[in-house]
Amino acid sequence: MKTILTRLDENAAQKTADWHFPAESSSFELSALRDQSLRLASVLHANGLKKGDRVALMMTNSSSYVVALLAIWRINAIAVPLRPKGSRQTHYADYVQHCNKICDFSLMLFDDAITSEVFQDSGLSQQQYADINILMGTADHTPAFDSEVKIADTDIAVLQFSSGSTGSPKGVIVTHEMMMAQLQNIQYNHIGSRRGRPIESLASWMPFNHDMGLFIGVLAPVYTGCNNMVAPPAFYMRNPPRWFSLMSQRRVDMNFNTNSVLASTLKTLQRLYKQDDIDLSELHLYIGAEKVSPLIVRRCYEYLIPLGFKKENLHIGYGMAENTLGATCTKTKTISLTTFRFVNPNHLAPVETSSESLTRNTGKNTIELVSIGAMDWRHNITIQDKAGKSLPELTLGEIAIASPCVTPGYYRDTEKTKEKLINGCLLTGDIGFMYNDELYFYARQDDMINHAGRNVIPDDIEMIVEELPFVRAGASTLIGVDNPQTGCTDLILLAEVSERSTAYELNEYRQTIQNTTYEASNIILTRIILCQRGTVEKTSSGKKRRAVIRKRFMNNQINIVRKHDEQRAAI
Repeated sequence: MKTILTRLDENAAQKTADWHFPAESSSFELSALRDQSLRLASVLHANGLKKGDRVALMMTNSSSYVVALLAIWRINAIAVPLRPKGSRQTHYADYVQHCNKICDFSLMLFDDAITSEVFQDSGLSQQQYADINILMGTADHTPAFDSEVKIADTDIAVLQFSSGSTGSPKGVIVTHEMMMAQLQNIQYNHIGSRRGRPIESLASWMPFNHDMGLFIGVLAPVYTGCNNMVAPPAFYMRNPPRWFSLMSQRRVDMNFNTNSVLASTLKTLQRLYKQDDIDLSELHLYIGAEKVSPLIVRRCYEYLIPLGFKKENLHIGYGMAENTLGATCTKTKTISLTTFRFVNPNHLAPVETSSESLTRNTGKNTIELVSIGAMDWRHNITIQDKAGKSLPELTLGEIAIASPCVTPGYYRDTEKTKEKLINGCLLTGDIGFMYNDELYFYARQDDMINHAGRNVIPDDIEMIVEELPFVRAGASTLIGVDNPQTGCTDLILLAEVSERSTAYELNEYRQTIQNTTYEASNIILTRIILCQRGTVEKTSSGKKRRAVIRKRFMNNQINIVRKHDEQRAAI
């Protein structure tokens, strides 16, 4: 079987692919990255690393990270990309300790973002961790690794820790065979999108510890031998127009982004309108990793088309770590935005597209959804009821996937593997339906809230709230809490607002949120909590960790914004 290293060796020998790292102000040919990885493999091997050992990578996106990944696979060890930092609510040492308990790491590589105190707090010995910068310095004076280590199809290439949006992160097994199947899938999708043209220039800022960042930022450009541009997430978030300007300069034709990040950054691209040298006509932008709002699709058209972007070059994808990334992608020239009405709680019908019909049928029983595309090559997606029976189109049920990209299970977690994988079919925990051979995502099963006999989707309410001028994109979350006094579920909305807000402003914010959500969705919120920035914790892909946030709320661990005039009086 050809492996990612086979493709690396072939493409490094035949092409002069340029890898640009703008945050480092450096560029390398793919052959140079390969040579560095062979020298680092020698260093790792000399330090006792062998086939099957688990190596944690606690680093931000960089050229060293790419070299480390390739070196680990050269020895046929297992790469385990971890989050490079914690958050206000998450003690990073606890996260590291949790992952080590599952994996029993032979080595943990870190960069400048991590301090040794993290490892000491995690109870790890000094022999278990190493600074990648020191190892890279040693590798500069070390001969290339020349031992042949055979890699079997079923050997584990990556343990991809799931996002942890609904609980503790789990180690998803990714074999070399699965990895190659998904890379072929990505290549086929993009060739289809470009009407027969292959990937020529790629760019990614998504973190490598997330499956989308790993596959698009590292694996796809190695597999195809295309030009590549890689930066850490902070490089993008500090200056989104700079990123799009660089993509224009490099004629990038493939880039991935998420709904929440686009929601917070699209408007900034207006700064580029005055520049005559911006041309995004080659760019194909794929949105994935979370539920996509129809509003974001329209905003992409609004803000990108003036920069030369073509409407038909916007695509939606759906997938998860358990399928080694993608399972569907937009296969049509334009994305389908469809309004549906609920015939009953589990069945929908499309609303006619005439303006008169839309006006007549729009109401609390209707919803506009974005198609997340048709099934990918060699994928079989079904919608199932609780008994595992396939459901007809326009019927809500659990999305199930069978493909050569589906994981054999969770590392050292037999119970969770049996729960999520039935005869090789992955039960995703996502609710959706099929219509016109396209998949529509409705909600995560664990996120849906039953309130007064109605299923409430947090994403939909949060999108409404985050359109308000005083709430940032991604800065609200809706949770359901059982009320023993009423026997009902209370709807609690948490929204991050400015800590400098006055008592009058806070009251206005609450009233505006309540009125807006009621008018848009016929929902009355039980309680609105205005909280400090950082309360709405997210995964590496931008998904809100609602289960974690709900637990913190139940434990009275939410930092509420005090009235700013009260703060001044107290000084």
